[in-house]
Amino acid sequence: MKPDPKTAEIPGSGAFATAADANFLTTLVEINHEITSILDLDELLRKIAELTQRIVPYQIFAIFLSDEENQELYYRFAIGHDKEVVRTLRLPIGEGIIGTAAKERKPVVVDDVRTDPRYIVAVEAARSELAIPLISKNRVVGVLDIESPEVGYFREEQVRLLNLLASQIAIAIENANVYESERRSRQMLALLYDVSLHMSSTLDVEEVAHRIAAAVKSTVNYHIFSIFQLDERAGVLRPKTVIRYNERESIQLAVPLGQGLVGAAAELNQPVRVADVTKDPRYIAVHPETRSELAVPLTHKGKVIGVVDLESTAPGDFTDYHERLLMTLASRIATALVNAQLYAKVSENERRMDREMKIAREIQRQLMPDEIPAVHPLTIAVAFKPVAHLGGDLYDFIEFDDGRLAIVVGDVAGKGAPAALYAALSSGIIRTRATRKYPPGQMLELVNKTLYERPIESQYCALTYAIYDPQTRKIVLANSGLPYPLLLREGSPRFLDLAGIPVGLFADSKYQELELELRAGDVLAFYTDGLVEARNESNEDFGLKRLAQIVHEHRQESVEDIVNAVTLAADNFIGSVPLHDDRTLIVVKMMGD
Repeated sequence: MKPDPKTAEIPGSGAFATAADANFLTTLVEINHEITSILDLDELLRKIAELTQRIVPYQIFAIFLSDEENQELYYRFAIGHDKEVVRTLRLPIGEGIIGTAAKERKPVVVDDVRTDPRYIVAVEAARSELAIPLISKNRVVGVLDIESPEVGYFREEQVRLLNLLASQIAIAIENANVYESERRSRQMLALLYDVSLHMSSTLDVEEVAHRIAAAVKSTVNYHIFSIFQLDERAGVLRPKTVIRYNERESIQLAVPLGQGLVGAAAELNQPVRVADVTKDPRYIAVHPETRSELAVPLTHKGKVIGVVDLESTAPGDFTDYHERLLMTLASRIATALVNAQLYAKVSENERRMDREMKIAREIQRQLMPDEIPAVHPLTIAVAFKPVAHLGGDLYDFIEFDDGRLAIVVGDVAGKGAPAALYAALSSGIIRTRATRKYPPGQMLELVNKTLYERPIESQYCALTYAIYDPQTRKIVLANSGLPYPLLLREGSPRFLDLAGIPVGLFADSKYQELELELRAGDVLAFYTDGLVEARNESNEDFGLKRLAQIVHEHRQESVEDIVNAVTLAADNFIGSVPLHDDRTLIVVKMMGD
């Protein structure tokens, strides 16, 4: 591994002691912010790959996830790897360089894989390898692996940075897995509802089975769908319906209980999932092209009445999720009544959740200021647009008894209820601290310390805090990670260079202040990144330039008109593309006497 001559580490502190500190922390915060806001696993892994490229330029990259049940690692995302290897390779924990990183829970760097007996050849051109374990809540979620055709390619600084990011990547993957699980649950419920409609629309079992097969096909990539019915008198299972490549097939077959995969599922009254049927002696070769199979018993009132069976031409095609889905579907095939009752219950739960979300949204609205304060000759207008029922953005106005006014704008990492709750927590802390009239920089330091001492996993907040004094017409600002405020003065727009680390991330963050004496006609805009990062159908950002241009064009108008113009322009820009982040905009304008 190459040492980095530009970076030195303070012994025993784990801290970097070079001028690269700022770039390092900025990169860490930027990457953390980007990955924690993505909930779709495929999108997240693509983003991780893209961001990793900024730290370690690569040609060969992979993310392996853990199969805890089998104590194995499998490919979930890969660049530069053979597709067949990606599809079939599974690494036991502790084997290979990747398995070693997972077992030992620490990075493994190999300068020349040809000299390391642990190396398992996945890419012929690889010469050096870096494997970083991804650990969340003391559990190995997976391994990030980079290989290079160059011997001794990886630098110490790259390894340190990736290792620090690994926990955030692991948390983001865990969050995405939870989201994916919830999405699949919704998908499962939708499928069950679809099946119940089919079952209620006809009494023809063959027709119902064909419709169920079509519905399952939308979620599970099978090639053969069969429903076997138990003949209790003969003790055999007979195919009631067989759909092969979307065509019905007639098969004369009698499978004794306990024989074949179908007979085993019925006798054991539990699912049988086989990744490669050619290696399972129980398999009865009815369809020679079959390579993997999933058989699930059909039960009614605790009694096996048949088996639903899926077959695929590809090995290992069926997963835990497919098994769970088919188990749930099997009981609905056996009894439509249970399905109807379940759907009614789910519908009621959805209505209850909708009511609770509306109440929560009203509570959040109550936490926002009812009125915009009047501080002549300063005028203020606000636009607040959450992406969901509940938003992670916040804003507030705090009037001091000496006539000064505090303006607060914030953006919590993430979306929905967790972000809204963290925003409420942040607002409460700010309100409590504001009674002491701390200057903006000190205020952010206190809020940061309070949030850091009350950590909530993957949560932090970017804030701009400003205090305006009507006596002096001066405004003092401090910023902790929000986009730079926009100042338009004498017809010329500029963004105020005011950086800072989001509050809640590091214990001792410091924040600089900027003081401005506002002049007549000055326009100052505070906003969250959901505004400038709003994207249209071409995946183009609304951007800082457009924001500055629109404010400039409407600078002679009232603050309400400026806010409306920016909001309308952003809505027109994104068109029919759904919002992906909350949007908050506060515009203040200094009027003449």
